[in-house]
Amino acid sequence: MGATIESRLPGRDLSLRVASGTVLALVGLGAVHAGGGWFVALVTVIAFLLVYEWDRIAEGDGLGDMARLHGAFVGAALAVGVFGLFAVALGVVAVGAAVSWWFAAKRGLRRPWPVLAVPYVALPCLSMLWLRFDAEAGTELTYWLLVSIWATDTGAYAAGRTIGGPKLAPRISPKKTWAGLIGGVAAAIVAGGLTAWIVGLPDPLAFALVSGIVGAWSQLGDLSESAVKRHFGVKDSSNLIPGHGGFLDRLDGLLFAAPAAALAVLVGAL
Repeated sequence: MGATIESRLPGRDLSLRVASGTVLALVGLGAVHAGGGWFVALVTVIAFLLVYEWDRIAEGDGLGDMARLHGAFVGAALAVGVFGLFAVALGVVAVGAAVSWWFAAKRGLRRPWPVLAVPYVALPCLSMLWLRFDAEAGTELTYWLLVSIWATDTGAYAAGRTIGGPKLAPRISPKKTWAGLIGGVAAAIVAGGLTAWIVGLPDPLAFALVSGIVGAWSQLGDLSESAVKRHFGVKDSSNLIPGHGGFLDRLDGLLFAAPAAALAVLVGAL
């Protein structure tokens, strides 16, 4: 009986992982489609969960004083951003980082983690709001970004498993390979370009090229979060998502890719 149960566990874990991932994807795509308050609510909830997980890892307490401070500034930045005052929101983020450093210094802490919390969470969330609120193609831009990131993850996993080869950063993430990096970028280019063409965005070729950059940044985000977890000796950021770990574990690529995509739109590359 024990062996039978053991043999079933991997399949059950995979089923749980697929089910929870599907639910998250449907909720995310539904919020993107609905826009307005639905999208703002989803981004806000995720932002607070990310703050909780970050401080759970870096401070050892996801609900402590520093977590509440970080949450207050992230919430304030998003509240300002909802009204389209994104330049002011960036100022709130900067002040939040400075105040976090001041409070950390008062406690005798001399490390970067308290300073990083607010920008690490707020900047990508503001980027998502800015992209979705685009008057001409907000929905399409957000779909394009999400598909590009999902394609990156899929391509990197497939290439890494089938090709293997030299490790990308063995001390940080032993399973990641250069083949995975290239496969992820290639998948992002193809999927991003096709998505841009399907949803009617102008110049799908430009979107395909920027998708490659987004894919590279997404994988950098993955590596960065792996480095943070390795530094603090944790496997998952939390257990909030059955079969996946936490929101930081699942959205680490988006946290780097969203600002990159927003910057590309801002400078006129798209």
